[in-house]
Amino acid sequence: MSSATPSRQTSARPAGFLASCIEQCFAGVRAIAFWAAALLPLLVLVALVTGVAGRYPSALTGSLAVNVVCAVIGHGHSPN
Repeated sequence: MSSATPSRQTSARPAGFLASCIEQCFAGVRAIAFWAAALLPLLVLVALVTGVAGRYPSALTGSLAVNVVCAVIGHGHSPN
């Protein structure tokens, strides 16, 4: 007769699946941060050209800070 207790192999499967899902989530966040860091300078440039940066200097400072954070987070991403 077969035993009713689960084997060790099946108990390790959910942990590997969870780790894989977490890694995929981190890879997605890294990719989004990479592309945001690449495209945010264009937004800053448009704000400088249109004069919005002069009226709202805190928005310019905030967008530059977000750009730095995105660059740090997205640094490990390599687009295919």
